[in-house]
Amino acid sequence: MVRVVVIAPAETASITMTGLFDVIGKADRAFGALEGRPGRDTVFDVKLASLDGRPVHYQDRVTVNVDLAAEEVNAPDLVIVPGLDDDLGPSFALNAAWAPWLARWHAAGSVVASSCSGAFLIAEAGLLSGRTATTHWLYADEFRRRFPAARLAVQRLIIDHGDVITSGGATTFLDLALYLVERFAGRERANAAARVLLIDGARTSQLPYVTNGAGYRDHDDDLVRKAQNLIDAKLSGSIRVEDLAGNVGLSSRTLARRFHDAVGQAPQAYIQYCRVDTARRLLETGDSPIENIRRQVGYSDPTAFRRAFKEQTGLAPSEYRDRYGWTADAGTDHLT
Repeated sequence: MVRVVVIAPAETASITMTGLFDVIGKADRAFGALEGRPGRDTVFDVKLASLDGRPVHYQDRVTVNVDLAAEEVNAPDLVIVPGLDDDLGPSFALNAAWAPWLARWHAAGSVVASSCSGAFLIAEAGLLSGRTATTHWLYADEFRRRFPAARLAVQRLIIDHGDVITSGGATTFLDLALYLVERFAGRERANAAARVLLIDGARTSQLPYVTNGAGYRDHDDDLVRKAQNLIDAKLSGSIRVEDLAGNVGLSSRTLARRFHDAVGQAPQAYIQYCRVDTARRLLETGDSPIENIRRQVGYSDPTAFRRAFKEQTGLAPSEYRDRYGWTADAGTDHLT
């Protein structure tokens, strides 16, 4: 029997904890259900723990009873840390007292896994120094600021170091649950869980969900912002950095330096980002042929477009439309 403790952070969205607890339990029971023995053939013993053993309240609407206080947890095989609240700073401060416990359980031999922003508590416990980790892409800058000794790979969905596991955004607890079932109980049981729960366990990247457009304009450099507006207006045509620089009254070298300071990217990299990001929106919301979208965002070479799109999203354009298109019939054009 694999002994699992899911910690119950205070004052977060209830799904961050109850979702993990429920999905692991249902995934564990799925194998027996498919074999005609529902509720049997389980391998996980899952407990909930709060810091003081008292019920945990979630936004004054949901109250969850727990099984244990932190001091009663005795080196389980696996400890799982759910995500924190969207208002990350206060939520982290409220739950930082979990960090010493995580360090203690890890030192005693427990594998420690996090979902979403739960990685902040694992990092606070000192378990990610010098290691690669992932968390929700929205909190990447804050994570890097707080924990510079960790190497953040926010495009990745799950990173497993053997003793420490981190996973990406809020609903990746579904992927994390399947991953943990496979790691601790085998692929056959994980496949059974995916079939019963209708979970797509094939996701490997956060890239399709990442958007930094608003963040790229959160700066005070008016000339860089003017250049960004010019890029938006000329996206379907040829955009030369030299021309942008001349239009805003700067040399190419000065524009490149100021662009990097304001946006964090060189102008050419930002232009590529804008082209692909616009293509993403068009693929999501319309049924225009992919060839038309390619030309609309300024790519004359299909191979270059496909390469840039996959580098930024992790998917080919046709795969992206199939997965994230909002129209009833996303069209028949496939550029793979």
